[in-house]
Amino acid sequence: MSTGWGVAHRLANPVVGFRPSRHCLPVVQSARVWVVTWPVYCNVKALKSVANADTVVATDDSYGHKEVISVNPRLYDYLLANVREPEILRELRDETATMRGSQMQVSPDQAQLLAMLVQILGAERCIEVGVYTGYSSLAIALVLPEGGQLVACERDAKSLEVAQKYYNRAGVSKKVNVKHGLAADTLKSLIQNGESSSYDFAFVDAEKKMYQNYFELLLQLVRVGGVIVIDNVLWHGRVADPLVNDSKTVSIRNFNKNLMDDARVSISMVPIGDGMTICRKR
Repeated sequence: MSTGWGVAHRLANPVVGFRPSRHCLPVVQSARVWVVTWPVYCNVKALKSVANADTVVATDDSYGHKEVISVNPRLYDYLLANVREPEILRELRDETATMRGSQMQVSPDQAQLLAMLVQILGAERCIEVGVYTGYSSLAIALVLPEGGQLVACERDAKSLEVAQKYYNRAGVSKKVNVKHGLAADTLKSLIQNGESSSYDFAFVDAEKKMYQNYFELLLQLVRVGGVIVIDNVLWHGRVADPLVNDSKTVSIRNFNKNLMDDARVSISMVPIGDGMTICRKR
C-alpha cells in the first residue's frame, strides 16, 4: 500500500482516509469517531483520493464521486466557533465537562439544531428521553414560548440535580416537567393519561437498546407533522463496521434499518455530533 495517504486504524471505528501534507502532524482523535496516523502499513482499504484534504468520496461509484466534508479537528473547531451558544449553556457545558460521563452531553452544534427545529415547528409541547445534566433540554426550554412545556425523562437523580439547578438559573423551571424514573414508564403514563398526538417535538438520547421501544411510544404521543429526533445513530462509526457486533451497535443498526422501512415517518439522517436522524410523523 502506498504510504502517501494516512488511513484510520479500524479498531472499533470506521475507515476514514485523509491526505496529509508535509506540514501535517499525526492526529489521534480516540474520543470521537476516528483515529488517524501516517504512514500506516496495514491491509485497510482507504477512501478514494481527492485533491482536497478535507473531503472524502464514497467508494461506491454509483454516487457520482460526490465529495463531502470530512470534519477534522480544525474544521470542527471552526464549526463550534460559529455556534451561537447562550452563556448559561456554556456554563452548564463547562460544569458537565468535570463530571463522569461528560461525553454523553450533546455538542453545542447539536443543541443549536434542536432549538432551531423547535422554533421552526412552533412547538409548544416537547418530550426529551434522556436528560443527563440538561444541556439539550435547557436549549429547548430557552426557545419554548411562555406556557410551553417540556417533559424531561431521566432516571439518574444526581444528573437531574445539575439540570434542575440550571433550569432555575435560566428561569425556565416552569417550562420543564421533570420525570425521574424509567422513560418508558413515563411515556406509557402520558399515553394512558390521554395525551396521544398532543406533542410537537421529541428528542431521544438514552439507552440504545431501547430505541425502538421509545420510538413506538413517541409515535403515539407526537402529532401528525410533529418531529422526533434520535441521537447517536452513527454510534461512533461502529454501525458501518461489519466487524463490530456488540449488543448496542446491533440494536442501533437494526433500529436504523427499521426506520428506513418505516412508512409512518419521513426521515433524514444527518452526520452532526454522533449522528442524528430527524423523523417527521406522516
